[in-house]
Amino acid sequence: MQTIGIIGAGISGLTTAKTFRERGYKVVVLEKASALGGVWDRNRFYINVSTQTTKNEYAYTDFPMPDHYHEWPTGEQMNEYLHNYAQHFGINDSIFFNMQVQDMTCNEDGWQLQAMHTGTGSLQNYTFSFVVVCTGTFHEKYLPSFPGMEAFTAAGGQILHSSEITSNALLEGRDVAVVGFAKSATDIATQAADTAASCTLLYRKAQWKVPRFFGGKVNLKYLLFSRFSEAFFRSYRQTAFQKLLHSIGKPLVWMQWRGVELLLKKQFRLKQCGMLPGHRIEDQVSCSLGIAPEGFYEKVSAQKIKAICTEIDTFSEDGVLLKNGATIRPDLVVMGTGFRQRLPFLNGDYQRLICNENGQFMLHRNIISPNLPLLGFVGFNSSLFSTLTSEIAANWLVEYVNGNIQLPVQSEIIKERAIIEQWKKNVRPVATEFSGLCIAPFNFQHLDQLMKDMGLKTGGRNRLLQFFKPVNPAGYQQLLAGLRNVRQQHSADNSHTSPVARFSKELS
Repeated sequence: MQTIGIIGAGISGLTTAKTFRERGYKVVVLEKASALGGVWDRNRFYINVSTQTTKNEYAYTDFPMPDHYHEWPTGEQMNEYLHNYAQHFGINDSIFFNMQVQDMTCNEDGWQLQAMHTGTGSLQNYTFSFVVVCTGTFHEKYLPSFPGMEAFTAAGGQILHSSEITSNALLEGRDVAVVGFAKSATDIATQAADTAASCTLLYRKAQWKVPRFFGGKVNLKYLLFSRFSEAFFRSYRQTAFQKLLHSIGKPLVWMQWRGVELLLKKQFRLKQCGMLPGHRIEDQVSCSLGIAPEGFYEKVSAQKIKAICTEIDTFSEDGVLLKNGATIRPDLVVMGTGFRQRLPFLNGDYQRLICNENGQFMLHRNIISPNLPLLGFVGFNSSLFSTLTSEIAANWLVEYVNGNIQLPVQSEIIKERAIIEQWKKNVRPVATEFSGLCIAPFNFQHLDQLMKDMGLKTGGRNRLLQFFKPVNPAGYQQLLAGLRNVRQQHSADNSHTSPVARFSKELS
């Protein structure tokens, strides 16, 4: 029995472990934290955090969220949900916590991994036939460095990453400055406006944010999570409808986006807040598209949040000097500056096989590299409903390891990659975010590609309904069940076509 090594026990690692176990593989999950959950580990999320996606759209295909969960589940609910998922599918026994992978080497036996126990410092060696990296795009919190930070903290000031704001006690009665305009920054600023002595938000430029309910009535999932809404973006691979829409239908596309912008301007009173973005909304929509915290723009308008469009210049023992020449004197500076995607356990030679000189990942389907056939990635297809895209990617990867999916020839992969890179450069620069790993807003296109590779259907019987309705992870459960039928149709033994077998043959 082949042993599959899985790095990370978050959303992607859990579904990967479950999927491989169901197909008869032995799995070992190495998690550097003391508990499962990834970004939904209680030690990693900030106060009052919630999902960006509604609960039915953020669930696994075969494990619905409880009815009593909020429409946008809280961090506590997500943590509970993932623990229940692991228990229900018997994954817990396969997870080894506090194990940080230090090094990986590929040889004729597969992958040799060395991991360190973060508590004791002891080292453990592992041998795996195949390794799946599930560390995602939020691997390491990013704290920018500014001159004078040590003087600021020595004088009693405090600088924390947004993920460290785990209690209101850290905000109460203090003068708080929050840096950033992404989800964590605006969430914490909204909270601080009610609990801190004062709250200042520092941001480089205003970004578009969307409400949970457009016009106070229409759930955002009906406007953003459908094949119809996806068609209004220019993809590098267009359907016949998309080609029509982005040629003779260009005026309709233009009117649709200007209408959305007009609605957001009115609903959030962006001009009054001084937060009107200077770019088109369709050029921003990606994995970084944020939902506006309830009351955020109202608090900015009422000056409960003092929003300043500028950057930090330097820190000093007296406060923070801004690039606009002003000085603020906060007790606490919260860096809502997000996370960085890193693979510290892969040496430079391996990383150069999967990334280009700009740090962009060069993975087929965002899952596999022909240059490292015994290494897969799940969760590197980040989307607006990452639970589903990770689960489908895990199923795709099992089929690949089983030898049921053959990669295109190298020349075809290189040709497609060149098309994608040109498209990113000339049509959609925002696609370079997250090291090029965000597939949004082309979530359905990506899922359809993976399903077709597996020989499965891409939707239900009613094509028109499927075109307009929001994504439904539960609907993919029935489609994935078709994998059993696909395997039964393969009368020949595919074991010799698996990447493990091919790699061993090449070495011999």
